[in-house]
Amino acid sequence: MTKRKSENYSVGYGKPPKARRFKPGQSGNPRGRPKKCLSLTELFAREMKRTRPIVEDGQRLRIQTDEVLVKRVVDLAVKGNVKVLTMTMKLIEQIREIESAKIERDYDAMSIEEARAAFVQLRDTVLAEFPRARGIADSFP
Repeated sequence: MTKRKSENYSVGYGKPPKARRFKPGQSGNPRGRPKKCLSLTELFAREMKRTRPIVEDGQRLRIQTDEVLVKRVVDLAVKGNVKVLTMTMKLIEQIREIESAKIERDYDAMSIEEARAAFVQLRDTVLAEFPRARGIADSFP
């Protein structure tokens, strides 16, 4: 094969004109790969882990959103909000049941099917207690 001279260079499929070729060091995709589209659960988890400023006992603190929510729920329950108080008592009851089950049960020996069944049972009990959460929980398996 003979090398082509620049004057005889034919332009065609896979052979762009010299002026339009990528320069050395220049990317063929200058904007880069598009960012991953996050799911609703990933967005929610990211937002729950974000730190927020609050004022507690005259001091300004930066704590995670999930901790802020727990503090607010407990504060409302202590102040006497009946709905929040009953919800908190039910959550405490469920947490104690889960903690006692952890002590009694060896989770290392639990199969995937058993873990899924335990999750479904817990989800169904929570949905029975709080019917307004049904629309949110339907997106989970």
